[in-house]
Parts: sequence; C-alpha cells; structure tokens
Amino acid sequence: MASPKPGLLSLPPELLLDIGDFLPPDAILSLKLTHSVVNNTLPSLPCLKNRKASQCARFAIDRLRILSTTTPAEQRCIICRKKYPLHMFVSSSSPACAPQLFVEGAPRPETVDIPPFFCAWHVGRLARVKRTDPNGRNEWVSDMKRMCMHQGCIEGWKDCDCDCDSCGYRMVRTYTRYLNNNIECRRFTFRRNTDEESADPQEKSKGRLYVKENCWHNDTSSESVIDFPVAYELESNIKLNTKRPASRHKPQRRTVSSFDLDKFFTAGEFLCSMPC
Repeated sequence: MASPKPGLLSLPPELLLDIGDFLPPDAILSLKLTHSVVNNTLPSLPCLKNRKASQCARFAIDRLRILSTTTPAEQRCIICRKKYPLHMFVSSSSPACAPQLFVEGAPRPETVDIPPFFCAWHVGRLARVKRTDPNGRNEWVSDMKRMCMHQGCIEGWKDCDCDCDSCGYRMVRTYTRYLNNNIECRRFTFRRNTDEESADPQEKSKGRLYVKENCWHNDTSSESVIDFPVAYELESNIKLNTKRPASRHKPQRRTVSSFDLDKFFTAGEFLCSMPC
C-alpha cells in the first residue's frame, strides 16, 4: 500500500514561516484560515502592518476577517467592491431573474448559479448574446468558464489584461444565447420551473432553468413572449488554469504603503480556534 504523500501540515514551522515571508497579508490570512496548525504558526496580522498591500488586498482581508468571526449582516461584492445586505448575494434578487416565492426567514432560492461574494447586480455579466448565420444555432447554452474577479471579464468573451495578485480567477457558470434571427431575444429573463428537474445534476439551483424572451415582429408591430430551455454543455474533469494570460501592457498598480492593518483588527488576533 502506497504511503500518503506529505502535505503542507507536515512541513516544519520554520519552513512555513519562510513561505509566509513571500506572501502578501491577504494571502497569509487565507493560509491561516486553512488549519489551526497553520494559524498558530504564521504571524498574526497586526504584526504585518508594515507590509505593503494593494486596495484589492485590503478588500480581501476585510472579507476574510468577517468570515472568520460572526455571521455578517452584509457583504462586500468582489466585483464592484460595494457592501450590500446578504439577500443581494442571491441571484433571484437580480433584475435579470424572475422573482421567486420564498418563505420569510428561509434562504432565498437561487435562479442561476453565481460565485461567492458576487452580488446580484452582476448576473448580466454571466450571459451574452452571440449572433449566428440565418440557418445557424438558435438556443441557450450554459457552460463553465474562467472569470477574472478583478475586472469581471470572462475568458474567451473579452480580453483581460489584469495584473492583480489578490482577486484571482474562478470557474463560473455562464449562459450564451446563440441567435440566428432579428425577432427573438429583444429582452430576456431567467426563471426556474421547480416542477421539473435540472438538466445538470451538479447545479446548485433547484428546478429546470428557462429563459423568458420578449420578441418583436416588425411586420405586425407586435410583441410576443417565448420560453427557451437552457441546454448544458457538460465538461468532465474541468481544471482551473491559474496561470494569468500574457498582458499587452502592465497596468499601474495602486499600492498603499505601511497599510494600517490595525484598523481592521483592533481586537487583536481575531481568528477562532479551528479543529484539527
């Protein structure tokens, strides 16, 4: 029987401290939250107040600080950096989604899958309309793509020259409308039919996803509504490529010198004791 491979926790404390010397404050906090052994080994954040930290790192620290203490009443969106009540981080709160009934005090139902800390105002970023030939594809298709959490760009849809080391990339579920005419999809709204099963068993949202479209008929100057089911392009063994694409130019990074971490951690070491 093969012996288990050594992991991060098997490293001596001296080596963990050496690793921490090469990490920015937000990465150190992320690493501390992985395990109590790492938490106790790496320095507390108030000891890092002389480290330089970008504006994105400050927001990342703020998010992790809230997660490590109590359940917050609001969160900061990773895209627009604004704080909203928790219900705004549920996709059904988006204008791009049809309202859903829910029981007061119970979690609001999701309409489309969105990543953590992604507010409902940005659901539209996950959808696009792509024109095809008159005899081409005419359907809604969903698949997984890589998204830059700094600029909100989806790889393959728009060029991204981001050079941020804090926001990173995530795999997100996207929705593409292949359109072969000038009548359909003048406006669209996502909705769930909870009487049907989802076409994707890995989807977190309950029910079959449809898109309600408004159509305009020029010959009769009239409007109609149609429902399109969303098809899923299932990809097995999706791996996140964390290597950033080559930038055409390096944007100027906004850096705060001697960032005062104490204003975030006035209570001292805030991390709760995590189970081994």
